[in-house]
Amino acid sequence: MGVFLTVLEGKKTVDMLAEEDQEYFQQVTDNNLEQIQERMETYGQVLRGLKALFVASKHVSRSEFQRYTQELELLQNYPGILGIAFAVQIEPDEVDPYTAQIRAEGFPGFTLFPEGEREQYTAIQFIEPFSGNNLKAFGFDMYSESVRREAMDRARLSGDLALSGKVSLVQDADRGPIAGVLLYLALYQGSGSQTEVNTDEVLGWVYAPFSMDILMEGIQLDRSRVDFSIYDGSSVSAEAHLYSSTDKLKKTTQLSFQRTEQLRIAQRTWTVVFASDGIILEHESPELIPVLFGGGLLTVLMTLLVWSLSSGKKRAEAKAASKNRELQETEFRLKSALSGAGHGVWDWNNRTNEVTFDANWKSMLGYGNNEIKNDFSEWQRLIHPFDRECAEAAINEFLNRKSKTYSLEHRLRTRDGQWKWILSRGDIVSWTEEGQPARTIGTHTDITERKSLELALSESEQRFREAFETAAVGMALVGLNGEWLEANPSLLEMLQYSQKELQKLTFQDITHPDDLNLDLEQLSELTAGKIRSYQMDKRYFRKDGSIFWIRLSAAMVKDGDGNPIHYVALIEDINERVRLQQQILHQASHDSLTGLPNRWLLDDRLVSVFSLSRRKKRPFALMYIDVDHFKQVNDIHGHDVGDKLLNWLANRISACIRVSDTLARQGGDEFVLILTDINEPGEAELIACKILNEARGAFDGGHVQLQVSLSIGMAVYDPVSSDSVDDLLKKADIALYRVKRAGRNGYRIYQDEDE
Repeated sequence: MGVFLTVLEGKKTVDMLAEEDQEYFQQVTDNNLEQIQERMETYGQVLRGLKALFVASKHVSRSEFQRYTQELELLQNYPGILGIAFAVQIEPDEVDPYTAQIRAEGFPGFTLFPEGEREQYTAIQFIEPFSGNNLKAFGFDMYSESVRREAMDRARLSGDLALSGKVSLVQDADRGPIAGVLLYLALYQGSGSQTEVNTDEVLGWVYAPFSMDILMEGIQLDRSRVDFSIYDGSSVSAEAHLYSSTDKLKKTTQLSFQRTEQLRIAQRTWTVVFASDGIILEHESPELIPVLFGGGLLTVLMTLLVWSLSSGKKRAEAKAASKNRELQETEFRLKSALSGAGHGVWDWNNRTNEVTFDANWKSMLGYGNNEIKNDFSEWQRLIHPFDRECAEAAINEFLNRKSKTYSLEHRLRTRDGQWKWILSRGDIVSWTEEGQPARTIGTHTDITERKSLELALSESEQRFREAFETAAVGMALVGLNGEWLEANPSLLEMLQYSQKELQKLTFQDITHPDDLNLDLEQLSELTAGKIRSYQMDKRYFRKDGSIFWIRLSAAMVKDGDGNPIHYVALIEDINERVRLQQQILHQASHDSLTGLPNRWLLDDRLVSVFSLSRRKKRPFALMYIDVDHFKQVNDIHGHDVGDKLLNWLANRISACIRVSDTLARQGGDEFVLILTDINEPGEAELIACKILNEARGAFDGGHVQLQVSLSIGMAVYDPVSSDSVDDLLKKADIALYRVKRAGRNGYRIYQDEDE
């Protein structure tokens, strides 16, 4: 019976080892895929922040670009990235002026390369760190190379991150054939947003270059026995090969463990092939030979056990309970080690303060197996002074059962004097007869990279908060229903509200009704993900009810699952700018003396009325109105009196017409009147009579009083005729000439016999 059980247990051991290796292989490859994806997304966020620098500043200087990248501390916070850079787009006729400009900035040897005539040029203008091999890229035209150009065009057309295919970086020219890739994000002329921009009007690209070997070293994938290779695209071939973790690629058909997965990174596919040729996990469970030996021993022990049972039932039950406790402890240690694959495992004897640290724990901190004593004092020696008090308090609370679990983040010193952030977890696995902890087992996990990212994010949030509070333009966080969550001081001053007063309102409450529908339409598309941001000019109501113009730039913030959280609004006061634009437009289209539409605006309205009349088949009338003997007024009484007379007549005539009609001053003493929507010529005659009567009143020019008369020539447009606008103007002029020849002070409608 013992022999049978031994053979059966041996088979179970072999199966268990294979299953453990397969699970470990799956876990390692899952972690590697996740680390690659997360790191590339982090690099993408770096480029988005760099794009924001260009959006926020009308002109980014070389020193500003350098200071910005220095604040990022690329080598410490983003290992694996060679640098970040800006490439400007250059038209063919701008190449020589651009080259001269860069040379004048202190780079007399600068040249754009490669040479040759092309339809479009680009040049790497900024690249940081601006040293070492990065200097070789200064002035390189990436658009001249097809693989780079394809990725740059993809970034330009999509407005999103775009990863290139396999290239040889300029920086790697001295290292031989090293595979590289580049990550691009486009910048547009005049606007940083993807809405309301012409994707052909590109200012340039911010980008990051990566050598695949340095990139993978920076990501620091699990140092296991699992090899992996990365290929550009969906197929596995020598031409598409980007990177391998081993110098000798093995045929995957001959390997025990293999897996092929695809990653989608910035609109491009990477194929990742994992492989291992044998046992990939250092097993703490019994091997086959020890099991067979143990099985033989078990047979002997079973014989002794039968004899032992005959000596007394109580003694047998006591031994069985003791063995059971030891088995449970051993099983827990095994499970802890297996679940902590890639983590450091510690086993603490609470009674003796002896602590066993496994090889992973020691190597995590850079120590060899014989360099760490098995004592609790070693952990106390290595913990950061600032973290010791908090850590010891957490341990005491856990051991005294004041907390149910032990989980703590703290720093430990490595062999080379650096500090690593560690996540420590543990559980009590056995107790003394007095109810005190006897043994505690747990794991240490290296979370330094995560902490670095958290620190970078915290610093980024702090910079945003500082910019939010001190920005000269209005900034606000707006809820999904339009409620004001938070506004910066500039916006509060602009709107004349306090923070509490504004938070009781929504942006809909203070938006001009004529602008609200367009704003809501844009917001709906933003929420649905159809656009990344939008910009529009609109009107707000201040607290006192006054209206002013603003330029709104809005974007949406999402959580890790892609769900909307809130909107970010950038609000610029453009009221003075709009007022000046309206003033300039009014001056360009209106007479400076009378304020009436001038010849330019008259022509525009006449064309519109003409088209509408023809479409609706309704007539309209056109009048030429001249002041009789106006030259004599200027000659005898002076131009000041003449100007006053023209203003007086403009007001008198305006009082006789409808809002839909147009009265314009064409020049000198000549007015033109467009009467819209008349049913018959008689209606135009009534208006003419009314105007003549209004003008007959005595004009009081202060020191002079004048009797005024007018001459009016009219033409009525018939929609069924073939007359053009010019024909109508000519007919009205002819009718006016007839009135003047007849003695002035009257009106006439054009007749065919007037020709």
